[in-house]
Amino acid sequence: MKSRTKNRGLLYVRRSDDGQEASLSQQLEWAKSAAQKLGVSFQGTNADIEQMQRDDLNHCADIFMDDAVSGGDLTRPGFQAFLAAAIEDRSVSHVFAFKRDRLGRPQSLLQMMSFEQQVISSGVTLVTHDRTYSPEELKDNEMSYLIGGLIEYQEHGRFSPRLGDRIVFVQQSMAAKGLSTGGRAPYGFRRALVDQNNSFVQWLADGENIRRAGHHVRFLPHDEEKLAIWCTILEWRENGISYKKIAAKLNQMGIPSPNAGHTRRDHGSKYHVPGKWHPNTVRDLCANPIITGIKEYGRRSEGRYRRVGADGPRELEEHDLRPDGQPKLLENPEEVRIKAASGGEALFDAARWQQLQKKQTSLSEVRRNNGRRSTNPDRYPLATRVIDLTENCGSVMHGTPYGKKLKYVCGRYSNSGYTECHHNTVETRQLTSMLIKALVELVDKAGGREAIRARLLERARAAATEQATAEEPLALRHLQKQLDALEENIATAQRRMTTEQDDNRYQAIAKTFDSLIDEKTTLTKQITELAAPPQPAVDALSPESQVDELMAMLDSLENLAETPDANQQIRDLVLRLGIYIGLDFEEGRWGKRKVRKLRRGVIAFGKDNLPIPIHGRNCTGLETNAARETSSRKNIHSAPACCREPAAEHGSNSRGDRI
Repeated sequence: MKSRTKNRGLLYVRRSDDGQEASLSQQLEWAKSAAQKLGVSFQGTNADIEQMQRDDLNHCADIFMDDAVSGGDLTRPGFQAFLAAAIEDRSVSHVFAFKRDRLGRPQSLLQMMSFEQQVISSGVTLVTHDRTYSPEELKDNEMSYLIGGLIEYQEHGRFSPRLGDRIVFVQQSMAAKGLSTGGRAPYGFRRALVDQNNSFVQWLADGENIRRAGHHVRFLPHDEEKLAIWCTILEWRENGISYKKIAAKLNQMGIPSPNAGHTRRDHGSKYHVPGKWHPNTVRDLCANPIITGIKEYGRRSEGRYRRVGADGPRELEEHDLRPDGQPKLLENPEEVRIKAASGGEALFDAARWQQLQKKQTSLSEVRRNNGRRSTNPDRYPLATRVIDLTENCGSVMHGTPYGKKLKYVCGRYSNSGYTECHHNTVETRQLTSMLIKALVELVDKAGGREAIRARLLERARAAATEQATAEEPLALRHLQKQLDALEENIATAQRRMTTEQDDNRYQAIAKTFDSLIDEKTTLTKQITELAAPPQPAVDALSPESQVDELMAMLDSLENLAETPDANQQIRDLVLRLGIYIGLDFEEGRWGKRKVRKLRRGVIAFGKDNLPIPIHGRNCTGLETNAARETSSRKNIHSAPACCREPAAEHGSNSRGDRI
């Protein structure tokens, strides 16, 4: 285990929330200073960080970043890219992280130590503000390194649960007084700064924070027009109008939804909220008691480390977690919630509002009625991978039960209160079968199994070679230039030694010559080390093994299509191949009735190769379709005969949901 030749450094920066304004730049300035002291090349500026924040990037120059992401999440994209670059790029000799807690505040100590150990074992030196961890130290003092690292990460890991305890305690204390516990104000309300006597001081913008002794934030009524709309919604609900019909009526009236003008992130892409009302938006307003002058806290739980309990903060239990171990959103029972006077006037009669709650359906019951999660691979093997291309929609099609059938439905149509795009649906079983048949047909068109294997093996070997030599030519060329100049100096010294008559001068030249020879030996050794192939990563598969795994999955394609319990295997294949399916729908007729029919489909290997980006016309920084199609044409395959419109079913329901 030996350190790589001192050459180039990478920096990992992270902050837990976007309120830590100076955190990222401070970490950068420290890394630049540390790299300069060590004589390590490092490229990165504050402008690079600003670009990463603006364009939502995880990597720029020599900087890797996760912005406003918890350290407890070890799947952070910037962190994972940082680890891969440090291990695979042989030109990297040092990695910088201001403190170990920037790398992570893990709940799994061994997993975090394994990540760190893989980096150092590959020959990279880890530098923090108070310690340097080199491969030689790891080799000579592995036990003390492991014990010290486990203890340090344990302390960092305890920070988040302790912080969770403090946050829940503070929020419960503030909620008992009717004060804001964070977040945006409800529809028609605004954040207001009040003094110790609850007297109004000033209005606050979203995200604006003012710290002043004895002052707090309340949600107070502000926009009379929006508040009147809220009360009208409650009156409509009193008259028995459903959430769906209320949402449709508001959209027909052209009234923007509460989230209009904001941006969100979904499936790794930012997009502008359409500003349409959804039945769930109406439902949430009808369930919020602040319109009656009562502030409610703890209605839902979504914490990663601690959640609201009847007697204070509680640890997460099994029912709080999804099968993959990630926390899930839950609705708390009434006895856990805290209610207090909001400090604002009641705009709707409390007794009437209470009567409305008897008509409300709990969130958990809504989810039970609607079926399981739309991303459950056992039911929806193509979840998050089916995209509606109709009219540049670009929305992910979500899994939804339709009676006894499971279908993917356009997310834009659902999320806009059924006013944008169309009621485009496709059955999960039919689409999965179409995909399998299309892949089999593509294999045949590509020349059969052996031809596919040869091409995959060629690409896998090329990728492995590319990883092994990534960034190396620049470093090697730099060292080679030094060696060429050194050899010229050695040749000059040799010529002068053969002609020099003065003994003193000869000895001086000979001394310089010996020094140049030693320098050449060192430089040659550095070039040899840098040019050497990298050590394989821990548990890394050879190109041949990777291809054999993929071929085994491809060999079983036809059987998968006929196997009822193969959804998880199909899901794995889709993820491994990076498959996305784009579907374009059109209007058709079933008898006298208008229906939506599948017109065509494309299979893209990688989401960047779809004809339009995910979220389509609402995507921030949307490319033109022509440019996107030109750049991705090689990686898009029109779905062959198997993806044409299947025969329509007789006896289906009255909605236009056939494919």
